[in-house]
Amino acid sequence: MAVPASRRPSASPSRRSLLKAGGAASAGSLLGVPLLAACGEGSSASDGRLTLGTTQIMQFDPYQTNSAIHIHAFYTYLLDYADGYKARPAGAERWEFAADHRSVEITLREQTFHSGGAVTADDVVEGVRRAKDPEAGYTMAEPSAFIDGATATGRRTVRLDFTAPTPDELVLDWMFAFPLVPAGRNDAARLETEPAGSGPFLMDSFTRDRQLVVRRNPDYWDRGLPRLDEIEFRFFRDEESLVSALESGDVDGAVYLAPRHEDRLLDRFTLVEGGGRMDLFFMNASRPPFDNKALRQALARAINRERIIEQVRFGIGEPIYTAFMPSSPAFDEEFMTSSAYDLAAAEAMLRDAGGPREATAGVGDEPGAIDILQIIQADFEEIGFTLNIDPMEQTTFLEELFASNLECCVAAQPNNLQSPSLVARGRQMLPTTDNVMLGENLPRAYADAVEEARTAVTPDAQRAAWARLNEVLVEEAWAVGIATRPSLHGLDRSVSGLAVDQRDFLELTDTRRD
Repeated sequence: MAVPASRRPSASPSRRSLLKAGGAASAGSLLGVPLLAACGEGSSASDGRLTLGTTQIMQFDPYQTNSAIHIHAFYTYLLDYADGYKARPAGAERWEFAADHRSVEITLREQTFHSGGAVTADDVVEGVRRAKDPEAGYTMAEPSAFIDGATATGRRTVRLDFTAPTPDELVLDWMFAFPLVPAGRNDAARLETEPAGSGPFLMDSFTRDRQLVVRRNPDYWDRGLPRLDEIEFRFFRDEESLVSALESGDVDGAVYLAPRHEDRLLDRFTLVEGGGRMDLFFMNASRPPFDNKALRQALARAINRERIIEQVRFGIGEPIYTAFMPSSPAFDEEFMTSSAYDLAAAEAMLRDAGGPREATAGVGDEPGAIDILQIIQADFEEIGFTLNIDPMEQTTFLEELFASNLECCVAAQPNNLQSPSLVARGRQMLPTTDNVMLGENLPRAYADAVEEARTAVTPDAQRAAWARLNEVLVEEAWAVGIATRPSLHGLDRSVSGLAVDQRDFLELTDTRRD
């Protein structure tokens, strides 16, 4: 059961009295393009029906980003995590690792897709083929780099062979993120307008930018679930309209809200906090002035994390030094001291670095991004560096980011789960020259450190690999950690069972009306 939150005191650990309904992750930036204001229609009183409001974009391809709100409704993944990172069978009923850490044999459970066809090993083989394709795999491409190939060894059994000895944790994290999709439907074009999974809900109707209705899958493999008969998602133009709809009873829940709404909702609604993502300040090391590593290192010491958490995230979140959450096995508290905010040190380092002292940060309309940049801008000005801020539409921001045209920006990074090598997810963190912030200036040491972390299987080797990865990330200083960004969800008090998984994706299977 979720419990109300209390205000986090300044400079103390982040608030965790909200229900911590899972760890973090998410994959991608908030790209709200909703077109609905508060409707006034009123939500259904039926215990079997729920209405949720959102400002998030929706698409139905689980290999892409921006699907956190509903993707678990449509798809079954090979496994789930419970109680932190305790693996629990889902689409796979069992798995067995080879003693040499070079393969895993996966047995699928008997289940059917929404189309009625059986889930088979061939669907996994095709899914792996797509995941490994850099052009088609999207968010699954880099996490699948450890896989050499997939072979169907039976109707419901498949063997994954690895390119090198691979830690079990990385394989489990991959299984947690791998969706079951029919082989004949597994491409972006086919999944653009209609999902194709075996998850707890079927799509009933969809009107882009307005409404999505899903209904209970009577053939879902986990008998007795889901609890709800129907969920309606309504799209809103802005969070103010969404929160007003929650307060008036037009919706039963408002999901993925900015933390500024917490105090407004605290006394009347159940609040659920998810692990969320991380905010990082990225500097484009492939172009001036950030091709100067010493300058990047200087500016990294001028990030006032505590002020950003208090003023922008309203006290919710924890400071980070690079793209590892405090829950990551690679998070090293010592770097919070050596990389701490220190304007005097930053000014001296900047003076020694030399070179141009002006840059422009691009920023879209993701909540809080421009406020973070304004705080960074003020501190940079204190040490003699001019940071201009160029606001733009979110779609333009992403286009410019992925084209490597931005000099710097604030952007989100997902949770790396149990596997520090997954720090390399996202185009700003790729260990190849496709990295939009490094390009041809990709440090060989970074690529090597990611590979070392990806292949370290003994505890001693893992600790050494994580230490090396930390050293390289801090040394190269293109991806400077700011803070975690927990997600916030407000629910009518008759609603219970809504959870958020370690990737910050909604879990609605056990959600119900009390």
